Amino acid sequence: MDKDQIDDFLKSELIGRIGCFDDNRVFVVPVTYAYDNGYIYGHTKDGLKIQMMRKNPNVCFEVDWMKDMSNWKSVILYGTFEELKGDDANKGLEILMKSIRTNLDKKSLWSETTDHDNLGLENSAFLHSYLSPFLHSKNNEIFEIVVYRIKVSEATGKFGDNTKSNSYY
Repeated sequence: MDKDQIDDFLKSELIGRIGCFDDNRVFVVPVTYAYDNGYIYGHTKDGLKIQMMRKNPNVCFEVDWMKDMSNWKSVILYGTFEELKGDDANKGLEILMKSIRTNLDKKSLWSETTDHDNLGLENSAFLHSYLSPFLHSKNNEIFEIVVYRIKVSEATGKFGDNTKSNSYY
């Protein structure tokens, strides 16, 4: 995949996986994300991945899509974690929420034929992210979120389809 193909692919997806490393432990976790202008944006509760990325900001990020064994795309990024505060955090959340809305619209989440009571766990998670960007609640516990971005320093993409060979950027 060339740079434009990688950028387009990253903008079209919402779920990726962050890989972080601390001491002798590797941690990989799926996250909702947005890609904008060379950065991956996300938000989360202050937990293990945030603690690990604060200690070692060098991370890997992976996004994939698969129709079947012959039709798929995968992008792997390397970059640096940055925690956002104040206006930067608000801008990061705006980018994230805009991407979620845009991508959900493309996936026809709110089409007239959609059964809104049965959106599925994945779409419910997106809606939760969209509807409560500043606070999360679990078991009546309310906590602030951490907004972050990953500055991409390197990207590689590969794809498979029935007519073309795989390629790297």
